[in-house]
Amino acid sequence: MRTIRYFAAACALAAAAWGLPQAAGAEDLVVGVFLPTTGPLAPLGNDMKRGFELAAKGATVKGQPVKIIIEDTAANPANGVRKAQKLVLEDKAKILIGGASSAVTLAVNAQAARLNVPIITTNAQAVAVTGEQCSRFLFRTVPNDAMSAKAISIMMQKRPDLLAKNWFIVYHDFAYGHSNKAEFSKIPGIKIAGDAGRPVGTADWSSAISQIQASKADAIYLALAVGDDLTAFVNQARAFGLNFVMMAPVGIPDSMLQALGKNGVGMVAGGLTASWMQEATNPKIRDFVKAYHAANGVVPGYQAIQAYAGFQFMLAALEASSDFAPDTIIKALEATKADTIVGPIQIRKGDHQAMVGAYMAEAVALPQEMFGAKVGWKLLDPITWDQMKVELADTGCKGL
Repeated sequence: MRTIRYFAAACALAAAAWGLPQAAGAEDLVVGVFLPTTGPLAPLGNDMKRGFELAAKGATVKGQPVKIIIEDTAANPANGVRKAQKLVLEDKAKILIGGASSAVTLAVNAQAARLNVPIITTNAQAVAVTGEQCSRFLFRTVPNDAMSAKAISIMMQKRPDLLAKNWFIVYHDFAYGHSNKAEFSKIPGIKIAGDAGRPVGTADWSSAISQIQASKADAIYLALAVGDDLTAFVNQARAFGLNFVMMAPVGIPDSMLQALGKNGVGMVAGGLTASWMQEATNPKIRDFVKAYHAANGVVPGYQAIQAYAGFQFMLAALEASSDFAPDTIIKALEATKADTIVGPIQIRKGDHQAMVGAYMAEAVALPQEMFGAKVGWKLLDPITWDQMKVELADTGCKGL
């Protein structure tokens, strides 16, 4: 037996040395992570991936090591379903976490009952995720589009100069874009000068920019999935002389903000959940930022912070669960209140929406470089759950 153990250990060391994938050990608790590390949403997915990796480092539940297995969805719903099936059926994941894209998250959720595994999204914001398509298997640890729209409405009440503007909506022609566009248009007093929808993967935005120029718009709302398309639009719009205020509803990853440089300064957000710049006042964020920067050489975007916090919530629920059967984990997720780097995360049992708040924020140039960053999201006023929540009866969720 000793020889067998030594042989197994030697094989594991050899695999690590050669960079070969290692199977989860018999005592490992497997967590499946699904997100886009390639394709148009890769900046978002890779930010999340690094957050999950830090959260999982050295993590245990009930004395069992936690092993994450990460699968790239490329933000494609059909691919996301295949990867979820692989994680559950082959890798024996007890729970899935990630869900960068709303379309992918909804596609995986449609198979949740068959897969019989709880799912946590730390990013997907389409209202339907915990609304019309809510399910007992699916949980969301971040605000949804309707909540973000409420936060933006509050921001505009405090900034009447923004409410007075004529907004042009640029949106992606899929679940997130349509959901976000619809919720923004419902803000009381908002004036919409026009809109332009384009598919994910659009590199040339000149036709949409021509529509903006032909309208009476003097502000732009970006109902765009966070990825390469968004930076392409902002850079092209600025190059065409559109120096209007731009609102990204929940901000953009800081890696993209650095890439935009001066073109990103002045962007506003009404529903940003967190910023690495909180490191000045929040010791938990400070420790995370230092660890993230040490591992990756850049500052974490808010998606990385959300991923880390969502993983903390998941670990707390798994620790509280009496066993790892799906029904038991679901009950634990519904009952857990976890202390995370973004504050307490607790789920509303009726629709599995996290009862969390957000912040008004503005992208500012830093007086001096910090952690390799020259631009950062400065958080302004906090917006609480009670201010931005959508009542359960108005969510579209017909029950779990």
